[in-house]
Amino acid sequence: MADEIEKSFQSTSEILFGKKLTVFTEYKEWLLENVDRAIRRKSEISNNIVYVPDVTFFSAIKKNMVTLEESVELGKKQLSESDARGLTLANASEKLADIKYVTSDVMVGQNADLRETSTCMNAQHCSDGVWYIYTKCDAYCFWPRETEYSFGVHFLFASKFCIKCYNSAKLTRCFEVSDSNNCSDCYFCHNVENLQNCMFCFNVKSLRYAIGNVEVGREKYLEIKKRIINEIAEKLEKDKRLNANIYNLGCGKI
Repeated sequence: MADEIEKSFQSTSEILFGKKLTVFTEYKEWLLENVDRAIRRKSEISNNIVYVPDVTFFSAIKKNMVTLEESVELGKKQLSESDARGLTLANASEKLADIKYVTSDVMVGQNADLRETSTCMNAQHCSDGVWYIYTKCDAYCFWPRETEYSFGVHFLFASKFCIKCYNSAKLTRCFEVSDSNNCSDCYFCHNVENLQNCMFCFNVKSLRYAIGNVEVGREKYLEIKKRIINEIAEKLEKDKRLNANIYNLGCGKI
């Protein structure tokens, strides 16, 4: 059976850049450069790897992590009645030594083909990320929800066919878009809403065929877009990364 994640990466890259990029794993470091990664730890009772979300909630208990399967077995352990009766705050850590394990590897609903992931709900064909919630064919993501065909995204909700988008919702066919809502076919945009076919726009709403916050018309826009995405595709195919992103573009550090 063909790799569904690889197929979706090829399809998404072709939609965004006009060219199929292949072997999604070769783009891992680039896709993750602005995404919180899962911390990889060995289980405290085995050599199995546990994928822990890098958030404050887990910071103090990382050293007690086990896999989901191991946690089920450890859950069968219990204190003796005498130990339970003698439990105090002062001796709790010692008394609970054999049972005070936790897992970040939560699985809820129907899940399939999840690779190096943690905390998933109704997710299919997802790789290397955490909190895949109602997602399909995503990779290298942190907390996508109701997304599909998305790669290298961070807090992206209700979106599809996106690469390297952040803190946004309702995006379709977008690349390097951050802190935005209800946009489609946009590239390198920040803090925008209700944009269609726009590039390099910041802090604006309801534009069509715009570059740098100025509507230039469909013909001119498509001419410029073609030139830019051809350059992007060429660089990605050659170098497996692009130096420009929505964050360093905005602060002039490329």
